[in-house]
Amino acid sequence: MFCLDDICTQFHYVFQDDYLKNLVYEAGSTSEKEEFDSYMNEIEKKNSEARKWLDQFPQYQWAQAHDSGRRYRVMTIDAENLFAFCESFQSLGLPVTATALLLFDEMRFFFYSGLCDSSGRVNRGDMYTKPVMDQLEKLMTDSIPHVVMPLEKGLFQVTEPLQEDEWIVQLSEWSCTCGEFQLKKFPCLHVLAVCEKLKINPLQYVDDCYSLDRLYKTYAATFSPVPEVAAWPEASGVPTLFPPVILPPPNVSVNDKAKVPPSDEELRNAIVDILKVVDLKTTAIADVLKRLAEKFEIDLTPRKSSIKTMIQNELSS
Repeated sequence: MFCLDDICTQFHYVFQDDYLKNLVYEAGSTSEKEEFDSYMNEIEKKNSEARKWLDQFPQYQWAQAHDSGRRYRVMTIDAENLFAFCESFQSLGLPVTATALLLFDEMRFFFYSGLCDSSGRVNRGDMYTKPVMDQLEKLMTDSIPHVVMPLEKGLFQVTEPLQEDEWIVQLSEWSCTCGEFQLKKFPCLHVLAVCEKLKINPLQYVDDCYSLDRLYKTYAATFSPVPEVAAWPEASGVPTLFPPVILPPPNVSVNDKAKVPPSDEELRNAIVDILKVVDLKTTAIADVLKRLAEKFEIDLTPRKSSIKTMIQNELSS
């Protein structure tokens, strides 16, 4: 399974088209196959090569409408927070081994806290987490205006007054034509309307992954302590890795003077210029970093954190 944000970033890197990138995101986000096909057809109409590029990836790996609920509608990874978390340890200037041990201990503490919290709620008799129950209550309120009409073979037609749309619910198959029920494995508005009509408990249609018992079992994993470094076995059969030999670009002499890194003021001015011409709603920080690297023709990775701070300062000013 791919992160939808990463797919869109890779796509934009290849085709440099914000409009097409937005279509890719919409295609990956929609839960309805008809809408997915519509977005894909629009992409093909605008750029057939872009459609071919997308077709190299199986649709279930990046499109919600085709993943059969494998990801419970979780389409992206919060990579920025993940990297920021790792960088916070790296900034301590510790050796790699010490950093790895700190990360392990942080993860162990996180699981211990989650175990204590979920255990306490299970012992109180709670079945589901508060966010799950809050969401269910909100959807039940929103489902009140819907009208339910029984059809044959356990099917129900659900409509909303003054709206032309209609949805078909089949509780025995855990399905609704809106697609939300299958993807999230959690009752949608239309399923809740049917449950209210039949006077049955909708919690029976909430997947086990949302239960506190499952949450408790997830955090109950045992963490074996990491032995002292001196007790680690000697590596055998592992080749020694050396830094790669970086050849100079074609037509550039090894004696050529290295490029001078841009100053903070030059970077800040370049960031302002870039932010003026991009769509702030769809442009990721990684896109801005790439444009800066191309402008100055230099690797800016070592200054990534300070550049991100500059970008955030400009956006908030």
